[in-house]
Amino acid sequence: MLTLEAARERLLAAIDGPVGEVSSAIETSGGAYLAGTPVGLIDLPPFDNSAMDGWAVRSADIANPPVTLTVQGRVSAGGVYAGVLAPGCAIRIFTGSPLPAGADAVVMQEDTETDPARPGTVRILDPAKPWENVRFAGEDVRLGAIVGRVGDPLSPTRLALLGATGLREVPVFPQPRVALIATGSELAAPGAAPRPGSIHESNLLPLELLVRSAGGLPVASAIVPDDRNLLADAIRRAADIADIVLTIGGASVGEHDLVKPCAVDAGFEIDFWKLALKPGKPFFVGRRGNVHLLGVPGNPVSAFVTTVLMVQPAVRRLAGARDPRPPTSPAFLGAALSNPDGRRHFVRVAVDRDGTARSAGVQASHALASLAQADGLVDVPPRTTLAAGQRIDAIRW
Repeated sequence: MLTLEAARERLLAAIDGPVGEVSSAIETSGGAYLAGTPVGLIDLPPFDNSAMDGWAVRSADIANPPVTLTVQGRVSAGGVYAGVLAPGCAIRIFTGSPLPAGADAVVMQEDTETDPARPGTVRILDPAKPWENVRFAGEDVRLGAIVGRVGDPLSPTRLALLGATGLREVPVFPQPRVALIATGSELAAPGAAPRPGSIHESNLLPLELLVRSAGGLPVASAIVPDDRNLLADAIRRAADIADIVLTIGGASVGEHDLVKPCAVDAGFEIDFWKLALKPGKPFFVGRRGNVHLLGVPGNPVSAFVTTVLMVQPAVRRLAGARDPRPPTSPAFLGAALSNPDGRRHFVRVAVDRDGTARSAGVQASHALASLAQADGLVDVPPRTTLAAGQRIDAIRW
C-alpha cells in the first residue's frame, strides 16, 4: 500500500497539466483557473470619492465647530459636480459620489444637522481632518497593476476584482471534463422505488459538486450494474468524452468488484491500487493515453474522503491550479481523537465558528449522518491520540 503523500505525488506527476485551448471569456468560466497574468485597465477607485453619506467640505472651514455652512449643491453616485466648492460652503454627497473640486474632506451626516428655519444651510457639529472619509483614486488598485496570477481560481472574489478593474476577457485554462460512473447492481436512482435488497445511489451528486468546486466540469453521470461487458463499455464511452473518468465502487477484492478488470478491457493500464489510510483503502489509478482513471470505493464516506484527498487535487492540477493540494485551516481540538488502527485515519470533524473541532459522530465508512455534520477532516496517525486543545490543520473541501 502506498502512503497518501506518495500516491498523490505519483498521481500529480503523471498529469501533464491543462489540456485544450486557452479561453478568454470569464462570464462562463467561473471556477476555472487563470492561464495568464491580467492587469487592471483602470485605477480602482477610478476617482476620489466619498466613503460616507454626508457633506463635502473644506476641512479648514470646520476646524472649530459647530459651524454653519451654505449649501452649494449636491452630487449623487453616478454624477459629477461641475463647479468648485467655495469657502464657507458644503455640498451634499453620497457614498461613492465623486469628490467635488475644492473639497478635501467629507463629514458624515450623523455629525451634522439642518435647521428648517434656515433653509439652504447645514450645521457641522464635529471637525474633519483633511481627506477624512475620502477614498483616493487608485488606492485599491493602480492602472496596470497585476490583478491575478497564473493558477489563481476565478472565484467570486477574483471575478469581482476583474470586473471592477474593467476586465471582461482574461486567459483561462479549460476546465477538465469528468465523467462519473457509480457501479453496483444494488443501486437504485435517488427517489426511485427501491427493489428488495437495493439501496439508493448517494455518491454521484456529492462527488459532482466536489469536482465542480475543484475546477472540473462533470460531463456525464451513470449508474452501471455489476456486468463486465456493460461496465467495460461504460468506461470506454466515458473515456471518449472526458479527461478524467471517476468510478465509484467495485474497486476492492470481491467477485463483484469488476472495475479494475473492466478498465483493462477498456484499454486502461492500472498504475497503482490501495492506499494506507482509513477510510478509502481500495483507491486506484489508471491511464489510457491522456485520459486518467480514478477509482474510489463505494462506501459513501470512503468515496467522499478519497475524492477530497486524491481526486480533487488531480482535478485542480489538470485545471491549472497553482497549488492542487487540499486546502486546510487551523483549528483546536475540543476533545481528544484516538486512532488505535495501524493505518492513518482521516476523522470527520465539525469545526465551530470559534475554530474548535470535534468528532462529527460515528466514524464508520458507511455512516452518512456524521458525514453530513462534518466540514473538515483531521489526519490522526496510526496508534495515536491527539489531545484535547491540540492545534490541528483541518482539511477542507
